[in-house]
Amino acid sequence: ANVLRRLQRVAAFHGAKPVFVCSSATIGNPRELAERLVEGSFEWVSRSGAPRGARHLLVYNPPVVDAALGIRASYLKSACRLAGDLIDRKVQTLVFAQSRNAVELMMRYLRDHERKQGRDPEKVAGYRCGYLPNLRREIEHGLRDGGLRCVVATNALELGIDIGALDAVILAGYPGSVAALWQRAGRAGRRLAPSVAVLVTSSSPLDQFVASQPDYLRHAGVEHGRVNPDNLEILLS
Repeated sequence: ANVLRRLQRVAAFHGAKPVFVCSSATIGNPRELAERLVEGSFEWVSRSGAPRGARHLLVYNPPVVDAALGIRASYLKSACRLAGDLIDRKVQTLVFAQSRNAVELMMRYLRDHERKQGRDPEKVAGYRCGYLPNLRREIEHGLRDGGLRCVVATNALELGIDIGALDAVILAGYPGSVAALWQRAGRAGRRLAPSVAVLVTSSSPLDQFVASQPDYLRHAGVEHGRVNPDNLEILLS
């Protein structure tokens, strides 16, 4: 917000008055946030003209394997099993993991699955920060042209990168916010064909709340973005 204030001061000094066009990802208060950032009024374009087919969101809670301790089956292995079922049916799938280590682990599981099926394990790839840019571009291209059957990614693939239209998304664990959930789920179904997103919940309390109250995801609303450009600690800098 303060960078934009400085930009507008410089522009005014040179006799210019720029027009601002803002674009948001999934957020609960896009117009309010834009007006706070730019300190001006905005028209809100809320309808999307993009083609979109039917979208299905499923919540899968792995079964309890030790009732005394309340331990459930591994959500990572459960997500890999579901991804394997989709790959077997030639459904191009994107799997979201919560950490880099989880990406590498799930990629190994899915490549082992492909070997057992007599298929090329290289058709399953990982995607995360730390990969070289040329490798990331190669993986993105493989998703777009259908060369890859499955990609396991961190939130690095959550938004802002063109990966074409996928059929299915699996989320290994609740990402922590409704906005992130819909952002990840929205990576599937970019055309008119139906798509599915499956949230596989872990044993954490937040995940178990979502598993027991799945309607929360539909009715809670997307989180708001907050900004305080007049914070003195920031203004001093």
